[in-house]
Amino acid sequence: MSSITAQTHATLDGVINASPVDTLLPYMSDAGRQGALDLALAADALQLARETWQGLARAWRDQTGPMAERLNAMPKYVVSATLESAEEWEHTTIVSYDDIAGLREREQLLSYGCGRLARDLLTDGLLDLLVLSLTPVVAGSGRRLFDDPDHLVRLRLTDSTTFETGALRLFLRPDHA
Repeated sequence: MSSITAQTHATLDGVINASPVDTLLPYMSDAGRQGALDLALAADALQLARETWQGLARAWRDQTGPMAERLNAMPKYVVSATLESAEEWEHTTIVSYDDIAGLREREQLLSYGCGRLARDLLTDGLLDLLVLSLTPVVAGSGRRLFDDPDHLVRLRLTDSTTFETGALRLFLRPDHA
């Protein structure tokens, strides 16, 4: 059986949509970038929600370098009920949420972001690993990592890395019990 790993960034107060210029870029390091590349290299395909897919397509499709080459070349599954075409980014297939369990059976999937798709995967027991890059910043306002969950969400820390910039990378396994 394969798995789904979600990778996302958050501030200390859990904000996931704050300005990357202020909350992410100053805390990036060569080791952090290598860790992100290693996750992408270990995955068979990307699985993305529509908005994340559209943003990443704009950001990566014309870039060069190891990470851009990996993301542009790998298969991508965009989970959407509204997207009519996936021509914007090569190697993309539009799928429904109902297709995810079958994809998870066959492929190592990497998902970016922590919006509704990641929350649904966690709730439905389909998320196997959350890789959270935490930056030492308090954003104050914005969308939170897990806005108002309707039940207690238990995650088990399985590994962590502290970077020289003060950022942390946490590897968290959902406790589906």
